[in-house]
Amino acid sequence: MNDARRDFLKLAGLAAAAPLLPLPRLAFAQASATAGDVLVVVFQRGGMDGLNVLVPFAEDDYYRLRPTVSIPRSGSGAVIDLDGRFGLHPALAPLQPAFAAGELALVHATGAPSGSRSHFSGMDIMERAALEQPNLASGWLNRHLQSRGGGSDFQGVGLGHSVQRSLGGAAPVLGMAAFEEFALQTRSARADAMAATLDALYAGTATMDAVAHTAFRAMDQLQHADPAQFAAANGADYPATTFGRQLQQVAQLIKADVGLEAAAVDIGGWDHHNDELRLLAPLLDEFARGLAALRTDLGPLMSKVCLVSMSEFGRRAYENASGGTDHGTGNCLFVLGGGVAGGRVYADWPGLRDADLVRGDLAITTDYRSVLAEMLRKRRGETALAQVFPGFAGTMELGIFRAGG
Repeated sequence: MNDARRDFLKLAGLAAAAPLLPLPRLAFAQASATAGDVLVVVFQRGGMDGLNVLVPFAEDDYYRLRPTVSIPRSGSGAVIDLDGRFGLHPALAPLQPAFAAGELALVHATGAPSGSRSHFSGMDIMERAALEQPNLASGWLNRHLQSRGGGSDFQGVGLGHSVQRSLGGAAPVLGMAAFEEFALQTRSARADAMAATLDALYAGTATMDAVAHTAFRAMDQLQHADPAQFAAANGADYPATTFGRQLQQVAQLIKADVGLEAAAVDIGGWDHHNDELRLLAPLLDEFARGLAALRTDLGPLMSKVCLVSMSEFGRRAYENASGGTDHGTGNCLFVLGGGVAGGRVYADWPGLRDADLVRGDLAITTDYRSVLAEMLRKRRGETALAQVFPGFAGTMELGIFRAGG
């Protein structure tokens, strides 16, 4: 046993908890370009029912396919009419001001053209965004950060108990569940000495050395920046949930100016095989209030933030016998930010007649990577899209974003 390891064990003691370290990857040597917008990527895990979220209420076939699991055109609980064709679920009312202000856009009949109805495969496909290279392990967001080069230790941050797959890869990223947990977790009174000993323990091994130095440097930077000092501003009211707290922490990192370029946040619970009308509404309310609070809290800073929210797949067009919907493919996604050409629904709408459906699902007419690629090019200045989305030949842009990020 070497001296560093022996010293660490003495400092930790038998009762000390194991240290909690973030999980960055190897750093790049090249300098980062102008950052552009801060990207916030929200993943709605479980397979959100896009047809009941962004409702094609003008289409009679929607109500034919869903005689009991549908959102009414009028009366109590009616859709929020956006353009005479599509409407928001009423629980999404907190997002209506952003839509009216031209800062929220929605894309319908979108998704990954893989046909997967597996949660695991669907999330993996969406987060890697490399359908043509199934063995490529890195995520699209990490490949973008790799393309941009090294930045702050907080360049990429995954909020939660593990780093999201979209952030996985060679670029350095951090994972944290909460600010107060982003530190050495130990009951030892000699925490400072333990940190120094851990630093020495990891020295000499390239990967662990880089991880340790980045971890300790980030802990120190977070302590000095103290993002928790930034209370919610402008009357913003985040949901008192994990999702709400993590969105608020994204806002705090942005306000603290620690060099955040991309953050990933999850909200689960979207797998509604039964009792969908009752279960979907409160989840949409949490989601909408969280996004609305982020926009309100950041105020003018929202002009340099771009949020995109997606799910691994949509639900089948037909309701099932349990008052729910089963796994499908085509879905909708949300885009929110100051650089968004919002106030409209973007859709190459395929229709919901039986002949229009693909194996009973809403057809995918817009590859979701088209949306992400346009966002990166216009709002982040990305020039290496072929590296970020390898094998993706799509070049069509929908005009969702304004140039100048």
